[in-house]
Amino acid sequence: MPEKAKVLDKENMGRAITRIAHEILEKNKGTERLCFVGIRNRGV
Repeated sequence: MPEKAKVLDKENMGRAITRIAHEILEKNKGTERLCFVGIRNRGV
């Protein structure tokens, strides 16, 4: 069975999550009214 295509490898996924986190902090001007709920891994 052939391997499925990889969209992002481990390094690029980490970089993307870091960038998203920075964007959220900038848009909300800090973390005072911010709540992190969670991210499911490997789909639902």
